[in-house]
Amino acid sequence: MTELIIGRESGVENPRLAVTFNGQTVFIGTPGSVSKDVSRRHCKITIEKDSISIEDITDNNITYVNGVDYKKKRGISLQDSVELGPSRYHLDLESVVKTATSKQAYSIRHLKGVYDDYQQAKFDMQVKQGKLNALSALPGVLSMTSIGIAVFLPNARIIMIALAAVFALVFALIRYINASKVPLKSREIEEAFREKYVCPNLACKRFLGFTPYNELIKNRACPYCKSKYTE
Repeated sequence: MTELIIGRESGVENPRLAVTFNGQTVFIGTPGSVSKDVSRRHCKITIEKDSISIEDITDNNITYVNGVDYKKKRGISLQDSVELGPSRYHLDLESVVKTATSKQAYSIRHLKGVYDDYQQAKFDMQVKQGKLNALSALPGVLSMTSIGIAVFLPNARIIMIALAAVFALVFALIRYINASKVPLKSREIEEAFREKYVCPNLACKRFLGFTPYNELIKNRACPYCKSKYTE
């Protein structure tokens, strides 16, 4: 969880937006870009794993979310409109969150399990397909075997050929059904992977591609937002 204190830069005639977190303060915007009816400690933004909330620090402050005055509002998104003070200073929420979160390190240990599960699911599909292909050769083996058996047991040849025909029909049906299921299953596995294998920075959340987990640890940063990664 990350907490940001949003307010007006203090001690200057032309203040900028001040964002304080983890004991440090960064300033956003040009001098004089923030009106003085924005408090020096106006509101607090709390960033959790999958949600963002905002609340006024004092009852005298005013914070609007999508045009509605809230003292506290949970479940806001980076696309929501946030305004501060009577003059309704527009807070670029996405820019603020990116500025703060890009300076902290994120653990990506959970992504190892996501990547390993994806690789295992693909391997299991390949093994299943390989077994099916091997079984599909059984009708041909039975046909060839029937030729050898016919030398010693002529009457058994008809039975063997009949069995081969039955197996051929069964496996043809199985392969037909599997031909439609495999692409669907493969797509489901990939979609689940794309949904989970993402940057843990809430302001980014972009799919990290098919880069192996070991490469992510080696690079130690998101290729998009440049957030630092740790195990």
